[in-house]
Amino acid sequence: MSARHRVWGMGYGVWFVLLIFSLSYSQTNSALLADTTAQDSVEYKIKPVRLAIIGGSIATSYIAIYAIYLKEGWWSEAAPFRFKNDFEYASNLDKFGHFYTGVIFSELFTMSYDWVGMSPFASTLWAGITLGFTQILIEFKDGFSPYGYSTWDAVAGTLGGFYAMGKRFVPAMQYVDYKFAYWRNNREYWKVGGEDKGGSLTGADGVWVDDYYGGNQTHWLSFKVGKMLPAGARDYYPGWLAFAFGWGIDDKRFDPEYLESRYEFYFSLDYDLEAIFQPKRTWSKNLITILNHVKFPAPAVRVYPKGTFFPVHPMYGFRVGF
Repeated sequence: MSARHRVWGMGYGVWFVLLIFSLSYSQTNSALLADTTAQDSVEYKIKPVRLAIIGGSIATSYIAIYAIYLKEGWWSEAAPFRFKNDFEYASNLDKFGHFYTGVIFSELFTMSYDWVGMSPFASTLWAGITLGFTQILIEFKDGFSPYGYSTWDAVAGTLGGFYAMGKRFVPAMQYVDYKFAYWRNNREYWKVGGEDKGGSLTGADGVWVDDYYGGNQTHWLSFKVGKMLPAGARDYYPGWLAFAFGWGIDDKRFDPEYLESRYEFYFSLDYDLEAIFQPKRTWSKNLITILNHVKFPAPAVRVYPKGTFFPVHPMYGFRVGF
C-alpha cells in the first residue's frame, strides 16, 4: 500500500482535527503533562459535547476518505483478497513513510483526546488504538486490490500511532524527534516513485509522498543535545541546536523493479523549535509539536555511499564531494 493514501487520503481528517485542537486555549493539560505528580492528583472528566465533536469529525473524515477520494485510487481495481510481501518495494523506505504518518496522526489525535478531557495515558492509548484500527482497515481494503494486504505496512503505521504515548511516558524519547524532509532534486524517478497512478485528485504523474527514489525523500532522528547535557553545561550550549541522523534512497543505483536501490545516510545540523519559540499556550505548544516533526533545511553531510557536503539540505544546489 502506498504512503500516498496514508497522507493524502487521511488529509481530510487533518483539517478536522487541526480545527478542534486549535480551539483549545486552556493551559491545563499542557501544564499537567510536565508534572507527573499533578497528573496523579487530578480528576479527569470527559466532556460529552467535545467528545461528540471529535467523534463526529473523525467519522465524517473517514466517510469522506472512502466515499470521495479512495474511490478514484487503486481500490477501484477489484481483485480477490490476498496478502502481499512487499519487502522489496522502495527498499522499505515506504514503511518509514507509514510510520511517520502514524506519528503525525498520533500527535493530532492525542491533542484532540486531551481536549475531550481524557487523562494523558488514556488520550495517547486511544490515539494509538485509533491509528491501529485505521491502518488495519486500510490494508484490509487493500487486500481486495491488485496490491494486496501488507501486514508490515499495517504494523509500521500502528507503531507510529503509539509514538505520542512513547513521547509522554518513555523518558529517553523526550530527547529525540522523528522528522521528515522532502525536496524534488531528482525528477527522473518521479513517475516511478508515484506509481504513475491516480485520478483527478492525485495527478497522473504521481505524488510526492510516493517519491521515495532519487534522494528526494529523507527520514530523520533529531537529537536534542541541549536537553541531554548536564544541568551545569546547558547555560553554555544553544538549546535550539540539535543534531540529526537521516536516511533515504541513493539516486546513483536504481533498478525499475525496485530490487537494486540502496540507502544513503546523513548527519545534519537541526533546530529544536520548542527551544526556539518556547510556546506557552496549549494551541501554540501543539502547533510547535507538529512542526518539530519537519526537518527544515540545514547544513548536512552524506556519509554513505559517497561523502558529500550540502550547505542547505534537502535543497541540494551547491555540493562538495570528499
